[in-house]
Amino acid sequence: MRTIRTAQALREFLDSRIASNLSPRTIEWYEDRLLPFAKSCPNLPRRPEPIESFLASVQGSPETKRDSFNALRTFFRFVSQRHRIPNPMEAVTPPRRPKTRMATLEANELMLLLQPADNLRDRAILTLITDNGMRAGEVCSLLKHNIKQETVVVCGKTGWREVPISEETRELLLQVAAQSADDYVFHDDHGKPISRFSIYRIVRKHMEKAGIKGPKLGSHRIRHAFGKNFLVQGGDLRSLQEIMGHTDVKTTQKYATLNLTDIIKKHQKFSPLRGVHAAAQESLFTSEALKEAEEILRGKKEG
Repeated sequence: MRTIRTAQALREFLDSRIASNLSPRTIEWYEDRLLPFAKSCPNLPRRPEPIESFLASVQGSPETKRDSFNALRTFFRFVSQRHRIPNPMEAVTPPRRPKTRMATLEANELMLLLQPADNLRDRAILTLITDNGMRAGEVCSLLKHNIKQETVVVCGKTGWREVPISEETRELLLQVAAQSADDYVFHDDHGKPISRFSIYRIVRKHMEKAGIKGPKLGSHRIRHAFGKNFLVQGGDLRSLQEIMGHTDVKTTQKYATLNLTDIIKKHQKFSPLRGVHAAAQESLFTSEALKEAEEILRGKKEG
């Protein structure tokens, strides 16, 4: 069985992703996780042990290790199909990933975030993401002529898509666009089209000003807040999937787990503590109250 160089197999894999019109960010994501593996294993391994050894060496959070595993799984699936060889990843156990709580914001925190933003550009950015959960990259791509009557057209991870906006959001966008010297709506402090990093700094600044705590203070936290609160207010999963630009509804379903409103209501109704209190009230009534009622009746009869 001939030896396959890992670097060559990786090049074939990345070319196939590019040919499939995956976004540059997705290609970069694969490169960041697979290039270290190619250096670690110059020849494509046919057994799981070298892969497990590489995964054991990956530094970072459980999510980082899981990302490396997912990238390798997709890579080896491609290689095994392309070269008709056994897939060693089938014998590799995925790294455990502890369940984490998605960082989000409550409605009152969103209000605190928007109120002090007096800079027109910053207020428009914060309002836009709060209104429909747009990604930072989509905010960067927004062009003046793509502000429609009830929607905006943006370039996201899956290409161009149309996202609904509220009237107040549209008014802010038109005000910012009127001050723009080129086709882009948003610009940084130096007059260049705004970058994702600039949006991160803007969001972080206003979150800190609003007293919002936590390690995640970027625009994605507002995006998560939109998804959660959309469902809390009665929105449905299918509409949320379209608005947020998820290709798979399973991604959208994560926001359903954040909707505690119904759970809290059912807990308040069905908690065993309610039954205990009800039983106590009934016991009180059937003992002391009942005795008091009997005494009153007895007194009336005697009179």
